[in-house]
Amino acid sequence: MVKQKKSIVLMARVLVLALLIGVFASVPSEQTFAAANKALRSKVVFNGDKESDEAWMNNNYVMQAGYKKASKIKKNMKMSAKVYVPAAALKKNGDTVHVDAWIGLENSKNGNYVGDIRTKYTVMLIKDGKKMRVALWDLAKEKECKPGKTASYKKSGKYYVITINDMPLENVVYKDEQTSKINTKTKYNLGQRIGVTGTCSKTSGYVYVDDLKISGVTTQKITFNKKDYKWYSGWHLDKNYSLKVITIK
Repeated sequence: MVKQKKSIVLMARVLVLALLIGVFASVPSEQTFAAANKALRSKVVFNGDKESDEAWMNNNYVMQAGYKKASKIKKNMKMSAKVYVPAAALKKNGDTVHVDAWIGLENSKNGNYVGDIRTKYTVMLIKDGKKMRVALWDLAKEKECKPGKTASYKKSGKYYVITINDMPLENVVYKDEQTSKINTKTKYNLGQRIGVTGTCSKTSGYVYVDDLKISGVTTQKITFNKKDYKWYSGWHLDKNYSLKVITIK
């Protein structure tokens, strides 16, 4: 079993999420649309640092896409996604790729950023000896737990495909390190965010995201081979990061 460095992991995750909260309201979007059989792609460079707090900043990449229709929200929502990560990043014992997911809210009437709703878990794909395994990290309880049907993985060519299936969202909204109750009366523009962090072998490659879904008052989906998203953009090291919608290869 891979030993979890709990204090470093917790502090780093809280730092990354805190810095990311609120930045997306001002991120410019790309208005192009996808052709057939494509996904949202980000160029990533994992520098091989597995231990330091800085590793969580330097090796973190965020990909996000906006839904076309504004929607009301409710408690106990869920979200799904597929994330393709380079298999070359997971060669040595202890190599781990972490996937965080959350939803950004924007008031549909005035365009004001309202805050984020986070998932309850981080998904971890871990090289554990000669085997691969997927696990969840419970952010509230600060411990690893079994994924059940919430997360799974498979090998596909040069990639491991991590599937997040109906992962529960928290029932609070985060903004500027403060929390508030979910407002069920207002319609929001929704942006789905996927953060990928590699505390793993040194690797340069691509991460792809596809099959996004939010299950709430209504169920909305984004597949990048259709014109069913409003915008997309990326974030890395406090800067807007260029993404592409392109065939997985």
